[in-house]
Amino acid sequence: MRVLVVSDLHGDLEAARRAAGLVRPDLILCCGDWGDPDQVTEPDLAEFLEIAPVYSTFGNHDPLDILSRLRNRDGSPVLLAQGTVHEFAGLRLAAIGGIWAKSHTKSHYVTDADVDLAAARIAQAGPVDILLTHGCPVGLADLAPTGRHGGQRCFLEAFNTVKPRLHLCGHLHVAQERTLKDGRQVINVGATPEGSIVVVEFDAKNATLSARLLELPSG
Repeated sequence: MRVLVVSDLHGDLEAARRAAGLVRPDLILCCGDWGDPDQVTEPDLAEFLEIAPVYSTFGNHDPLDILSRLRNRDGSPVLLAQGTVHEFAGLRLAAIGGIWAKSHTKSHYVTDADVDLAAARIAQAGPVDILLTHGCPVGLADLAPTGRHGGQRCFLEAFNTVKPRLHLCGHLHVAQERTLKDGRQVINVGATPEGSIVVVEFDAKNATLSARLLELPSG
């Protein structure tokens, strides 16, 4: 199975469409930030469901009402619920959406307690192949354009609690990856309109998973 991963589209969906045409995925994942409600419409996002099933978490620039309504052909929701595990063709997915904040002032804010609770629920549900977050684990694929670390400790703790084989994140618009000594990977997908995607190959029969951070060819 081939999986296309995109992130931080911010209303510019053309690069994701082009990537889907090149990769021809069996599944599409998004780390959030499809675009603000005034940038993307339900038909815009529904187009991707005609290409392949789509599963997404949310960031700080998403039409949450639309994402909550969208369903794949099998009836499964596009927006992965916080702290749950979803299985697709043997691939076990989980998500913790939102960006870190100290309060719930905005709908896309998540606190340390929110992230900790979601991670604990995921861990209780059993092994996870891919963890999707919008925010990044501090110290792991979290360099911002300024060169400073832009991740948060709560997402690092979630990574350590869930122990996914692959942790995919976004938010910082800098494509980067980190492979740990035990072989697990953290990949910041970066911003797909700026040319970055991730392609994951998964073989359920042999339980193998590999992920590559790629640059889209121009044009």
